[in-house]
Amino acid sequence: MSDTRPHSARRTMERLLRLQKVTSKLSQALTPEQVAQVIVEQAGPAMDAADCSIFLLEEPGVLRLVQLVGMSRRELEPWTCLTLDVPLPVTDAVRLGEPVWLESREAVLERYPAMGRLPLSHGRAWASLPLEVEGRVLGVLTLGFERERGFAEEDRDFARLVARQCAQALERAHLYARERELREQAERARAEAEAHRRQLELEHRRLQAVLQQLPQAVILAEAPDGRLVMGNAQASRLHGESVPANWSKEEYTIARTGFHPDGRPYSPDEWPLVRALTRGEVVRGEVMEVQRGDGSRYSLSVSAGPVRDAEGRVTAAVALMEDITERLRLEKSLRQGEAVFRRIMESEMMGLAFTDKDGLIHEANEAFLSLVGYDREAMERGALRWQVLVPPEGAEAGRRKQRELLSRGVVTAFEMELVRRDGGRVQVLTGAAQVEERESILSFVLDMSDLKHAEGAVRFLATASRVLGQSLEVSDATLQHVASLASVSVASWCVIDLVTPEGGLRRAAAAHEDLERVPRLVRAWPTPPMQDAGGPLLEALRSGEPLLFQDFRAETWPRVSSGFVPLEQVMEAGEVCSVMVVPLRSHERALGLVTLGACKPRRPHGPEDLSLGQELAHRLAAALESARLFLESQRAVRLRDEFLAVASHELKTPLTPLRLQLQGLRRVAEGHGGEPVPTERILRVVRSCESQVRKLAGLVNDLLDVAKLARGRLPLHLEEVDLGAVAREVLEQLSAEAVRTGCRVELMDRERVVGRWDRLRLEQVVTNLLTNALKYGAGRPIHVGVEWAHGLARLSVRDEGIGIAPEHRGRIFGKFERAVSERHYGGLGLGLHITWQIVSALGGTIAVESEVGHGSTFTVELPRDTADEGSRAMLAEP
Repeated sequence: MSDTRPHSARRTMERLLRLQKVTSKLSQALTPEQVAQVIVEQAGPAMDAADCSIFLLEEPGVLRLVQLVGMSRRELEPWTCLTLDVPLPVTDAVRLGEPVWLESREAVLERYPAMGRLPLSHGRAWASLPLEVEGRVLGVLTLGFERERGFAEEDRDFARLVARQCAQALERAHLYARERELREQAERARAEAEAHRRQLELEHRRLQAVLQQLPQAVILAEAPDGRLVMGNAQASRLHGESVPANWSKEEYTIARTGFHPDGRPYSPDEWPLVRALTRGEVVRGEVMEVQRGDGSRYSLSVSAGPVRDAEGRVTAAVALMEDITERLRLEKSLRQGEAVFRRIMESEMMGLAFTDKDGLIHEANEAFLSLVGYDREAMERGALRWQVLVPPEGAEAGRRKQRELLSRGVVTAFEMELVRRDGGRVQVLTGAAQVEERESILSFVLDMSDLKHAEGAVRFLATASRVLGQSLEVSDATLQHVASLASVSVASWCVIDLVTPEGGLRRAAAAHEDLERVPRLVRAWPTPPMQDAGGPLLEALRSGEPLLFQDFRAETWPRVSSGFVPLEQVMEAGEVCSVMVVPLRSHERALGLVTLGACKPRRPHGPEDLSLGQELAHRLAAALESARLFLESQRAVRLRDEFLAVASHELKTPLTPLRLQLQGLRRVAEGHGGEPVPTERILRVVRSCESQVRKLAGLVNDLLDVAKLARGRLPLHLEEVDLGAVAREVLEQLSAEAVRTGCRVELMDRERVVGRWDRLRLEQVVTNLLTNALKYGAGRPIHVGVEWAHGLARLSVRDEGIGIAPEHRGRIFGKFERAVSERHYGGLGLGLHITWQIVSALGGTIAVESEVGHGSTFTVELPRDTADEGSRAMLAEP
C-alpha cells in the first residue's frame, strides 16, 4: 500500500500537468481547425494514445474526419465521411452521447465487424469520446492504443475531462468564427448599401433619361391617394397637355372618359393605374378607348403595375400607355385581308399552290397536298415541283400553257391529269395566274375524279339496269354480264354469290379486268357455308350491313372466312386493294352478296363508294326478286291449272257413282210398276249415296277452308277437348276406309290428354293425318299415339308405306302440293296444308320424318291451353 499511493499521486500530478498543457494550448487556438490540430497533437499523448483523430458534425447526421495523427489518411480513406447509421465506435458515441470503450482488438471486431476491413498497423484498444457542450455533440475524439488495456475509472474520468476541455475549446472557436463572420458581413453590408445608394442615384438618372426617350407615355402615382408625381413628355403629348403635379387619381379618372372595347365606360376604380394602386394588380396590354375634351377618341394599350417596398406594401404604381389607334386600324385591315386569304387557302373545294419561275412549289394548301399525295415536309424540303406532277405525255401541253402564262399573265382553266406521289393519277381542272407582288405563280386545281367517277358509276348503273331488265329471268349469264361491266368500269374485279335453297352460297358470277386472273378469283374468294358461326361475310349477309376493307392485303384474305386461302391463289405479291362487300336483300330476306375490289392504279374504294355498291345490290336484289316472283307466278298458274284439273276430277268422282245409284234406283222403281221397292235395296242405295255425299262434302269443306285461309284468318272455338277421345271417334269413322285399304290401325293412348282446343278443327287434323296414312300406307299397319311429352300434347301418326323423298319434304305442307302424282293418288293436295294452318293457329307445331319405302311419321305437338289471341292471329304460308 505504501508503494501504491505515491505512484497514484505521481500519476495524478502528471495528468494534471498534461491537462494544463492541453488547456493552455487549446486557449491559444482560435479556429475549429486549430482546435482540432491541438487536440490530436496534445490530447492523444496526454492520454498515452498511439494515434488520435477528430470527427466533426459539419452537417446533420454526417461525421467528417478533420484531423488525425498516428496513422495515414489513406488507411482511413473509407471512413473519412460517415453517416450516423453506420455501425462504428465514432457513430455510436454520437448516437448514444456516451464514450465507447473497446479494450482489445477482439472486442473491436466482435462489436464492429466492419472495422475488420480497416488496415490497422497498431491499436489494440480503442476509445471514442463525444465532444459535447450543453447537450450538443460537436464531434468525436477517437484514441487508439498500442496494447490491449483495461480502462480504469480514473482513466475514463481523465479522458472525459480532456474531451470536455476539447469540446469547450471547439465551441469557443465556433463562437469566435461566428463573431468574425458577423463583423465581416456587417462591413460588407455597409459597403454594399453605399454602393447601392450610388447605383440607385445613377439608375434614377438613367431611368429619367430612358423615360423621356421612350415612345410610350409613362406616369407614376404615389399610394394611397394616387397623386401623380411624374409623367414623361410623351404622356403630355398623348393627353394634349402637360401632366399636372399632385394630380389625384380622382381628378385623373374624372378628367378623362375611358371605354372598354365593348363600349362600356370605365368606372373610376376600373382604370388600370387605380387597380395597380388599390389592389396591387398587374395589368398587361389592356386595350381601352379614351375620349379627349374635344370629343375625339383614341385607342390605348395600357400596362400598369404596383411598386412595392421591402415589406411588400404598395407605395406607388406606374402606368405605361401607347397610342395604338393607327395600329389597330392597320391590323383590322390586315386581319380582314388575311381572313379572306386564309378562307381561300383553307378551302377544301380547291387546291391552291404558289410556284416560282423554276416550277418549285413553295407554298400550298392542304387540299392541294392531299390531292397530289405529298406532305408539307416534302414540300418544305423542295421535293414538290410541277415537273414531277405532269405526266410525260402532258409535257408539251404544259410548255404551251407556260408560254400562254408568260404572254398573258393568266392561263384559262383546262382539264389534265396529275401524277400523284404514289404513282396514281387524278383528273383535275386547273388554271394559273401570275402574282407580281410575291414574284410567283398561283395555280388552282379542282379534283375532277369524283365527278368522273360519279359519271362512270351512273353509266355503269344505267347499263347494268338495262342488262337486268332485258329478261324476266335473271340467269347466271346475266349476272356474269353485270360482273364484267363492273370489272371494267367501277372496280378491278367483281364477285356475285347467291343463297341456295339448301342454305349455302354458290358462285353465280366472277369477273376481273385481267381475264387471266378470273379462274384464280373464282377459286380464291371464299364462299363460306351458311351454318358457319362467324366470319365477316356471313355477318354482313345476316345483318344486312355492308363491309369495307380499305387496306386489303394478301394477309387479309384468310380473315374474311374461316378457311385458309393460299397466297399464290389470291393476289400478286405486294398488291394492295380495297374491297367492299354488299349484301343482296329483299324484304329482310338474304339473297346473296356482291363483292367489288379496286386495285392500283384504280382509285381505292372509300366510304363514299358504299352508296354505289348498295345501289348495285338494290338493283340486283330487285331483279332477283322480280325473277323469283315471275317464276312463282308461273308456278302458281301451273298449280292452279293442275288444281282445277284435279278438283274437277275429284268432284266428279263421287258424283258419278251417286248419279248411277240414283239412276239405278229410278229404274228399279219404274220396273216395279208402282209396286213398293224392297226396303233393303233402298237402304243399300241410300248408304252408298250417303258415302259419296260425305266425300263430296269433305272436298267442298276443304275448298271452303282454303278460302278462309286465303283471307288470312281461321276462326277457332276453344273448349275442353280429350285428344284421345277425338282420335278414337275419327278411327271409328274411318274404320270402313281402313278395311278397304287393308291397313290395320292401332291406337296407343295410355294416358288421358285433355286441353283447351277447337274440337272440330282437332278432328279435322286427326282425319287429314289418318286419311293421308291410309292413302299412302300400302296396306301396312298404322300406329296412332296420344301422350304428354315435355309439357306438350303429342299426336303421332306413323305408317309403313311408300314414304316421302327428301326433296319433297320441304313443300308437302304447301297449298296444292304433292309428293306423288295425282294420277295414282287422288285428293286436292290441301289436307296437309290445312292441317299445318290449324296446328299453327292452335299454337303448336307439326313435323315429319320419313324414309322412302319405309313409311312416314307425322308428329303434332300442342300447348295445353291455346291463347284466345291465337285464334285471331294472321296465318302465314308454311
